[in-house]
Amino acid sequence: MIIGIVTRNPSSWASSNLVRAFEALGHKVLPFRFSDIVAHIGDKLKLFVQGVNILETVSAIVVRPFGRVSLDQAIFRIDLLYAIQDNGIPVFNKPEAIEKCVDKFRALVTLLAAGIPVPKTLVTERSSLVLRALELLGKTPYVVIKPMFGSRGHGSTRIRLRDRDVLWEVVRALTFTRHTAYLQEFIQHRGVDIRAFVLGDRVLAAMYRVAPAGEWKTNVARGGLPKRIDRLDPVAEEIAVRAAKILHCDIAGVDLAYADGRYYVFEVNSQPGWRGLQTVFPEIDIAMEIAKYVVEKTKK
Repeated sequence: MIIGIVTRNPSSWASSNLVRAFEALGHKVLPFRFSDIVAHIGDKLKLFVQGVNILETVSAIVVRPFGRVSLDQAIFRIDLLYAIQDNGIPVFNKPEAIEKCVDKFRALVTLLAAGIPVPKTLVTERSSLVLRALELLGKTPYVVIKPMFGSRGHGSTRIRLRDRDVLWEVVRALTFTRHTAYLQEFIQHRGVDIRAFVLGDRVLAAMYRVAPAGEWKTNVARGGLPKRIDRLDPVAEEIAVRAAKILHCDIAGVDLAYADGRYYVFEVNSQPGWRGLQTVFPEIDIAMEIAKYVVEKTKK
């Protein structure tokens, strides 16, 4: 088989490890960027990469993170993935999974409707409505302002609820530049949350992410310390697998934390990295497990 890997950087740590794993299983790999694709609509759709129609050559596609893109690019890339899937080529993750997960609002609404606990969240386009509606977030001492689209903790800001002037200025700046105000209660997780790496019907591995001293962001990309979990609480495991399935993910990084007697899901990442997780689980070749899963599902 020829496996396509869509990636911003074919030489990146995760992409190069996937290439290694697929090749070790005896398969060819075609790494390429979304920007390498030329779509041609004639007698039928053709998607050219380096002059080759990938709709006729690849057996499956693995999608790595989009990165920062314009709205035009985001829509076109999702459309490309749907077109690939509609032509009978399995995509990991499915375009509907990526589409839901990159949009924090849609993801939380979908999880909530399925009974998954999520933080109280307030979303509006008008800054004048934010301060009037803050009581809807409950008695949280802090609010966290996040970009609706984004990952790795970039752009997230925590503000004391009593600092109304600061809160107003931040929200006003967002809405003035035509961004949506997305505010969330701060779950008191004491600087520790969980990243569960879901592959199919199981949690392949999980770790605590510990925020640096004096910080609140636990993202490993932002300096969080990974600490392996040898035995994940079955309740957390069940929630993580359910959350991934609800959002149609075959591969997912589910972020959750325990507070107030239950687990809350913060986010489901449909294009997760695993470098931090790999450092604390050297005995598991995560890229190889992903490659085996993709090959098995593609053969079926």
